[in-house]
Amino acid sequence: MQTTVNTTTDVVPGTPTMLPLVADIFLFIIVIGISIYVLHKQIQSPKATDTSSMKPSLIVLIASLFLIALFAPSNLNIYLSDYYNSIYLIGMSWEIMGLYLGDFALSFTFFLVGLPFMFFRFVFVYYVYKYYQGHTTKKRVLISGILGELQFFLIGLAIIPIGLSNPYIAAIVSVPIPILLIAGLAILRYVPRVKGTSDWTGSDESKEWWDKEVTDAEN
Repeated sequence: MQTTVNTTTDVVPGTPTMLPLVADIFLFIIVIGISIYVLHKQIQSPKATDTSSMKPSLIVLIASLFLIALFAPSNLNIYLSDYYNSIYLIGMSWEIMGLYLGDFALSFTFFLVGLPFMFFRFVFVYYVYKYYQGHTTKKRVLISGILGELQFFLIGLAIIPIGLSNPYIAAIVSVPIPILLIAGLAILRYVPRVKGTSDWTGSDESKEWWDKEVTDAEN
């Protein structure tokens, strides 16, 4: 009689999954480093307002908002279709499927794909910077912040009719999580601009493309 012995070898699955994660983290570090370097050069420019007396410094404030925009939760997305329903908690660079930590995924590709849906979050950070340089008003900062929080929500509303008419496309109900907006408004509330920074009137600055579109629509 021949006896067959079956042996089971446990293979640690960490290596295949860790390599993409390390690559994603490396890419995010590069993006963060380049952004902080550009911000530093911009603040040190002779044309920029002297913000050296700010406590904390403008670089720290804007870099903190940038990191919040990149990594803080931004939306709770509910995907509805005839074939599946699912809930995702997402940020600009990650997602958690079904609200279980075991399904957490940090992905640079996810960031690039989702950027068109949430890029106004970075516009808000940029407008906070412009405010402390004396080049815009609190009202415009607030409008850009609200747009940043509602952008994915409004796109989801536009997709709902398509999802209802096509069973293969999921309708998206997106609930904003305004952590970035709250952090930005808290900075505006408790961190004053440097002395000598005048309120911006708009007469000495070229408008951004989104400002131009609003002006053209009003005319």
